[in-house]
Amino acid sequence: MSLQKFLNSNITFTMLVAVFITASIVVIYHRDGKDLKVGLYAISQVQQKKSPYVNPNDPNRSIFRYAPGITILETPFFLKTKVIGPYILENTRPSIYAWFMAEILSLMGSAWFLFKLVPAASALISLRNLKLAFLLALPLIIYEVINSQNKLIALFFMLAAIFLFEKKRPLWSALCFNIALTVYVALLPFLILFLIRDKKYIISFIVAAVAIFILIPSLVLGVDFNIYLLKQWMYSLHSFFNTNSYMSYIDLRRSSQSIPSVVGRIFVIGHTNHFKEFISPIFIHIIIRVLSLAVVLCSCFAVWKKPKDTMRGLSYVIFLTLALILPQYCVYYTWCYLFVFYFAVLNYISFTDVPYFQKRTLILLIVFLSLASYTIVFHPFSYFSVLFWATILFWAGLITALLEESHASPRTVASSR
Repeated sequence: MSLQKFLNSNITFTMLVAVFITASIVVIYHRDGKDLKVGLYAISQVQQKKSPYVNPNDPNRSIFRYAPGITILETPFFLKTKVIGPYILENTRPSIYAWFMAEILSLMGSAWFLFKLVPAASALISLRNLKLAFLLALPLIIYEVINSQNKLIALFFMLAAIFLFEKKRPLWSALCFNIALTVYVALLPFLILFLIRDKKYIISFIVAAVAIFILIPSLVLGVDFNIYLLKQWMYSLHSFFNTNSYMSYIDLRRSSQSIPSVVGRIFVIGHTNHFKEFISPIFIHIIIRVLSLAVVLCSCFAVWKKPKDTMRGLSYVIFLTLALILPQYCVYYTWCYLFVFYFAVLNYISFTDVPYFQKRTLILLIVFLSLASYTIVFHPFSYFSVLFWATILFWAGLITALLEESHASPRTVASSR
C-alpha cells in the first residue's frame, strides 16, 4: 500500500493507532512508570505536609522540580499507590495505566486543536498531514508515553491556551497557559508570543497565575503550606536555571539536547564529580546565555514581522522550539512535540503559492529532523547532539520562511477553519 493510500484510509490508520496503544501498554507494564513515580511520591509528601523538593537519597539534587499545583492535578491518579520509602512505591499499576490514558486523550485533544488552529489549503489535506505528522513523530511519542512523562499533558493545555487566545477569550486562555506552565515551566516563552499579538494579555495572565499558583493551591493545601512550597519551588528553579558551572546543569546527560547540554559537551568531558573543563565554567555560562538570548531575540523578531495567517503554525513551532532548547536540560521524550512541528510545516507548504525553493527546503528539513530523531538509539549521535543541531536547522528554516513571506500576498485558508 502506498503512503498516500495509507493516509487516506481511516481504517488502516485506526489499526495502526490501536497497535501503538497496545504496544505501549505492554512496554509500560515492564517499565513500571519510573518517571511517574516521582510525581506520585511528591503527592504523598504533600499529603503529609512535607516538601517534595527534598531528595532523601541526594540532598544536593532535587528530582521534583514542578510547581506545587501539579500535585493537585495528579492526585486523582494516585489511586491504590502506596509509598513505602523514598521514591519506593508499590501498587502503582492502576496509576500508571490511568496516566497513560490521560496522555492518549491529551494527544487526541492536541490533534483536534492543531486541526482547528493551523491552516492548510483544504481540510482534507490538513487531515492527511495530521496523520503523516503523527507517523513521523511516532517514535518519540512512544518514548514519551512509555516513560509515563507529562509533556503531552502540557502540550494539550498549551494548545488549548493558543486556541482560546485565537477565539478572543484571554482569561480562559491564560488559565490553560498557567496550567501548562505548572506541568512544564519551559513553555513560558509563549508569553512573549501572546504579548506580541495582544499586550493586554498580560492582565489576564497575571490574574490566571495568581489563581493557578496561589489561590487554588492555597484552598487545597493551606495558605502557609502553599507559600512554603512555592518558595521551595522557586529555590529549585533558581538553582536549576541560574548556574555558573556546567556541573550544575545536567551531569553530562547525553539524552539532553538543550543548549546548555550541547555547549557543555563541547567544552567539558568526564562524568559526575570527575569533569575536566577546557575553558572556565564562567565562560561556558556566558556562551550558553548569549546563545540562548540570540535564539530568543531572533524568534521574537521573526514573529514581530506579523506573518500572514497561513503562517500561524510556523510561529507556534518557533516558540515551541524554545521550550526544547532553552532549559538546562531537555530529554529526548520532550521531542514528542515534533508532532506539531511536522504538521505545521506540512500544512504551510500545502499552499500552491509557497515558493518552490522554500517548499523543497522545508521538506528536506522535515526529512533531516525525522532521521535525526531516530539516531537517539545510538549513543555517539547523542554525544554529538545530532537531534539538537537538526532542531536548530529546522528552527532557522522557519525563521527564514517567516521573514521572507511576511509581506507576500495573502493566501486562501481552508474554509473548514
